[in-house]
Amino acid sequence: MFVGKYEVRLDTKNRVIVPQRLRESQREGGPLWSSFYLTLGAEGCIFVYTPEGWQRLMEEMGATKALADETLRSVQRLVAAHADLRECDAQGRIVLQDELREHAGLKRDVVWVGAVGRAEIWDKEHWALYQKRNIAHLSEKMDIISRAGLALPNNLNASRKGPSES
Repeated sequence: MFVGKYEVRLDTKNRVIVPQRLRESQREGGPLWSSFYLTLGAEGCIFVYTPEGWQRLMEEMGATKALADETLRSVQRLVAAHADLRECDAQGRIVLQDELREHAGLKRDVVWVGAVGRAEIWDKEHWALYQKRNIAHLSEKMDIISRAGLALPNNLNASRKGPSES
């Protein structure tokens, strides 16, 4: 599980450090993750998956009826075509492909964001704008997810209710 937010810098060789917390996030007591799949992400970021997470994503995308849906075919093509497997160097850095770096508008200051089943790489300014636009609507979005029956911890919904709503 990938959680947290980590600010790092992109160096002149387009390398970015993978925060140790993210490299060890699913390997309690085991070796650090050393390879990651990177691909185009939504909202102008880069999606980052462990090899196991990437395999699950590919299986889920492949199990759908892609031939019947143009939107799904498009997402499958773009996500798979832009996938890039990267290995960490001895300092825990990965090189970002120019195409992905440009997609995310990465300059010098970069933010790694934990997004549960994946990590994301954002330009720091872009992340700040995204948060500003979306954090004000977080409660509404959580309600929509809850009404749709999607996974949201019960105690999280209960903690947002005031005393008169219980």
